[in-house]
Amino acid sequence: MKTTLTARSAALLATALTCSLCAAQDDNNASASQSGAGNRAYIAQTDNLGGIFATVVQNGNNNLVGNPDSQSGGVRQYEASNLRLEIRQTGDANRATGTQRSGERTWFILEQTGAANITAVRQDAAFESVTRVRQAGTNNRVDGDAANTLANGFIAFQTGADNTVNIFQRRNGFSDSNMDQNGTGNQIVVEQTFADYTQHDMAQYGERNQITALSSESLFTDYTITQNGTENRATTRTSATVSGGDLLQSGIGNMASTDQQGRSSDYNVTQSGTLNTATLTQNGNIAAETSNLATIRQNGQRLNASLVQTGGGNQGVIAQQ
Repeated sequence: MKTTLTARSAALLATALTCSLCAAQDDNNASASQSGAGNRAYIAQTDNLGGIFATVVQNGNNNLVGNPDSQSGGVRQYEASNLRLEIRQTGDANRATGTQRSGERTWFILEQTGAANITAVRQDAAFESVTRVRQAGTNNRVDGDAANTLANGFIAFQTGADNTVNIFQRRNGFSDSNMDQNGTGNQIVVEQTFADYTQHDMAQYGERNQITALSSESLFTDYTITQNGTENRATTRTSATVSGGDLLQSGIGNMASTDQQGRSSDYNVTQSGTLNTATLTQNGNIAAETSNLATIRQNGQRLNASLVQTGGGNQGVIAQQ
């Protein structure tokens, strides 16, 4: 189940990225280049049969693309075959907001370098939507919202300290979230609801890491969570027919909690550290021969593991040393 879901998501994202060549055919183009302090950029594009393409480049401090307090403002791109928005900001206190709606294929590409960067993007009513965000600095924040899309992919890379990612994906056929954070004080929150296929792939490197991933009303859900640091904490809840996940935490003060509901659930939890705690709850189908599979491995001090399985054909393994 896990391999099939990953292949599906990868194929959809590859198709969406390949379609980026369609941007060359766009006949509604807008570009803005600004240098200095206190830059402001607002772009609105709508109703174009061929496509819409916008590029914003800002160099300096206190740069603003759109309204940072709302996901409904910023660069607005509506009603076109292809919607593509690229933003590059260099400096401190950068803000970028974009809204893309009613396009067959949508792309949001952002690069921010500096401190106190904030990004908010909303994608709605599209056949395929891709968001790729890269942030380098401190106090970075990414807020993403995607709804009513057949295939939605969100990729975020953050390097620095005090990074935060909040992703909400709703009523999508395929939802894929891929995050990579490197630094201290990292936090990731992902919520996926009412999707046929949901994929979580997250990695945090640093100290005081925290991941919360929620999925509900899905057919297939897959997790891959990796944390390396000091105060790791991960919570995953799934309400899907078939779900699976891998969780690896290394460090001190680790805590992992997973809740799976459905006909077939599979999870592998590995923790290494000092204050480890792992709790796993699975609910399966009593009539099924192989409903729930779970393995919890912990290595360290003050270890505590709790495993609860409901259904038929359950297999649970707890190894502590």
